[in-house]
Amino acid sequence: MITYSKKWIFVSILGIIVIASLIRYATKERKEEPIIYVEVTHPLQKEMIESISTTGTITAEKETTLASKISGKIKSIHVSEGDQLTSGQLVIQLESKELKLQKEIAQSAHRSAASQVDEENYKRHKALYEEGVITKAEFDKIESEYKAATSEKERLEKTVELQEEQQASSDLTAPFDALTAKIFVHEGEVIAAGQPLALLVNMDSVYAEVSIASHNIEKIKKDMEAHLTVDSSSNTFKGMVDTLSPVADPLSRTFDAKIKIHNENHILKPGMFAKVSVITDRKPQAITLPKTALVKKEGLAGKWIYTVENNKAHLREIKIGLESAQDIEVISPLDTQSIVVTAGQSELFDNATVSVVTPPPHGNH
Repeated sequence: MITYSKKWIFVSILGIIVIASLIRYATKERKEEPIIYVEVTHPLQKEMIESISTTGTITAEKETTLASKISGKIKSIHVSEGDQLTSGQLVIQLESKELKLQKEIAQSAHRSAASQVDEENYKRHKALYEEGVITKAEFDKIESEYKAATSEKERLEKTVELQEEQQASSDLTAPFDALTAKIFVHEGEVIAAGQPLALLVNMDSVYAEVSIASHNIEKIKKDMEAHLTVDSSSNTFKGMVDTLSPVADPLSRTFDAKIKIHNENHILKPGMFAKVSVITDRKPQAITLPKTALVKKEGLAGKWIYTVENNKAHLREIKIGLESAQDIEVISPLDTQSIVVTAGQSELFDNATVSVVTPPPHGNH
């Protein structure tokens, strides 16, 4: 009986020890800090460019709509759409036979009027009048006839000049080196004065006409570098800010600007949609981080990142400088060997235990 009691006591004590051990182990497991998995990077020293992005439309630097100052009938068209023209090259010619006849008539009338101007006779009678040989009435008559003939001669001289100008206007030429973009008329067509006949453009240089938001206007200055892309080409084109309107559009509240781009190969064409980045600042040796490194938490003011040391995360405030679409410049001290969290921050807290999922990259962000 006594032996049975001792055994029971021994078993009870052993059970208590086992249960206590299990409780202690479970309690320890609950108190162990969880491990948070993160992705990281190193700060990278590289050129940092800050830019303002906008969109716009390509326009030709030089563009003109060719029109005639006179009405008439189109005799011949000497170019085709797409032809490259040199300054002064004949584009369209109007019928000029009638204009030529009108000029000849004006020239004949002018010669006739000129023959009626007898300056020697006028001077001779003036001398006679001054000597008292003829009366004032006689001289006045001679002087009146002389002035009338002179006036008619001058009038007809201007008529000849006008007819010559009109005849010259029958030949329409390119005012500058240009590409024939569009021809609006046909041979034999009767046109009115001022009617558009052809569109000529010079595309050796083009503009990207863009709009700048009011909050960015103070950052944009004339002659700033700009980069431009279009959907039809894989090239990036370099240009400069050429003009910047000092007045905002009353409807959009934006400011018009023109970016000038050299376009020797005529890849950029008027009417194309363009994406433009105006470079407002650049630093060749900036310490940078990807924007994904910034911590986003409600109530956390300023700019913060998590750095990792000995598998522990440390919340750290930083000051930033330039910004691009993907990166930020860190202007507060930050070693390029620092390990900075770029993913997993939402679960982190200061001094949290972390495990790095990916090693820090050593290339571009």
